[in-house]
Amino acid sequence: MQSMIQRLAAAILLALTPVAVEAAECASVYGVWSTWEDEPFDSPEQSRQEIFNCGEAVCSRFVWEARPLDEKTGKPRLDANHPDESKRGRLVSEANILSKFEPVADDRGCITEIYGGEIYDPREGDIYGDSWLSYTIELDGDDTLRFPNGIGWTRYKN
Repeated sequence: MQSMIQRLAAAILLALTPVAVEAAECASVYGVWSTWEDEPFDSPEQSRQEIFNCGEAVCSRFVWEARPLDEKTGKPRLDANHPDESKRGRLVSEANILSKFEPVADDRGCITEIYGGEIYDPREGDIYGDSWLSYTIELDGDDTLRFPNGIGWTRYKN
């Protein structure tokens, strides 16, 4: 009886192994991405954004900035241009650049694009995207995230 249980357990484990291997090889929008002022990607890196689940949506947050300090004050930069006055006292590093995006899976279940949502530009204080204008941000290969305007982020590799 015990060898039958062992064989059954081995068969179940063997049956699940290809799924686990396939999922591990799945490229995804999640992770840390380097942002650039311009392409090609040989200009100085501007920041690093981590894309993560925020509730049922997908968001991004700063994990590193090339210029975290205000040039005039020498203190961490404030989100002084945000259209919501209540957020102007927070640090730029606390802002979500991407927010309210919906994950979109491919036929393997890999999250290869995000749709809808808002893109925040803290330099100008502009928020792009709303109920009538939706964006799709998608993987272009495994290591480039392509935005509607053609700008790309590259997967950060330390």
